[in-house]
Amino acid sequence: MKVLIAEDDRVSRRMLQRQLEKWGHDVVAAVDGRDAWEKFQADDFSIVVSDWMMPEMDGIELVRRIRESETAGYVFVILLTARSKKEDIIVGMEAGADDFLSKPFDRGELRVRLRAGERVIELERSLAQRNALLEEANKRMTRDLEAAARVQQSLLPSTMPDAAQVRFAWRYRPCDELAGDFLNVFRLGEQHIGMYVADVSGHGVAASLLSVSISRVMTPHASASSLLLKADARGDYRVVPPGEVVAELNRRFPMEECGDRYFTIVYGVLNLQSREFRYASAGHPPVVVLRPDQPPETLGVASLAVGWVADVDYDEHTVQLCSGDRVLLYTDGIPEAMSPEMEQLGEGRMLASIEQSRRQPLEESVRSLVRLVEDWCGRTGPKDDLSLLAVEIV
Repeated sequence: MKVLIAEDDRVSRRMLQRQLEKWGHDVVAAVDGRDAWEKFQADDFSIVVSDWMMPEMDGIELVRRIRESETAGYVFVILLTARSKKEDIIVGMEAGADDFLSKPFDRGELRVRLRAGERVIELERSLAQRNALLEEANKRMTRDLEAAARVQQSLLPSTMPDAAQVRFAWRYRPCDELAGDFLNVFRLGEQHIGMYVADVSGHGVAASLLSVSISRVMTPHASASSLLLKADARGDYRVVPPGEVVAELNRRFPMEECGDRYFTIVYGVLNLQSREFRYASAGHPPVVVLRPDQPPETLGVASLAVGWVADVDYDEHTVQLCSGDRVLLYTDGIPEAMSPEMEQLGEGRMLASIEQSRRQPLEESVRSLVRLVEDWCGRTGPKDDLSLLAVEIV
């Protein structure tokens, strides 16, 4: 260990230096407190042994300066003193001293106290190394999470389907880097548009991996393995009814094979020609339909989440839409958003926001609802993922 001695008595200083060097320490000696402070600033020391009473700067002031300085590691300080009163020890401890040694010092006692200091320093160094490793691992995990979040968000709709008869708007707000929520809207041939909003139980990596798996099987591209489009006997592709799609998801994602995770989903198909919206829901919050000059209508469906029970039939529901009608699909992160007072936003406030913003453009209406949730949750923000997909018939 590298040790700094601060002792104004020449004989005591020399005896102390010889003894420490005999025990294998690298010793630097200072003639008083000020000299010790200058040497301390110019080098790195693990242990400081200082006399209490010294000219220029006493041991108490030296200890205070050491504790106020920025050092690479912990410095163990032993004060040499003839004082033995409790009040003096308290003063020294409050200044930052770790231990005390009576003058004239006993060699055996000095060695024991130095060993105690060495153990403290070694433990501190070991802890610092572990903290450095943990910090590097945390930085690495943060980089990985940010990269995974970018991949997940790249799967969200980049452009809306090109259809003159309908407008779309959506918002996706994860509460962590990775989310269990997911949504998409896409073309299914010339006359149909498919859309869904899904919510995987939990948060973090496991939930996000399941949400990505859902998005991969819900691809709108026609193929032999497509879940949304199936080839008929002539080789033409037909749109698979929503009830069949959700039932197939339930078969493919049993909860026991997904890390005990399940998900809710609402999947619908809009016929651009007839303006008929067919959908199926698996344990998901109600679809909201807003018609001109009518209050918002919630279309709740009693059904099980995907993964709970095998071989479940999911009913289909049909809504006939007209010009000016809006349909909103969302996750429970909106109505179940919690205020700082632990009160839920609730369906009533959500519907009131939808009602109040009915005259706004669809995009602005969606932003208004998300702002309501954020304001309701306060500074800490929503504790659950939030997804919202809105459709308006032109």
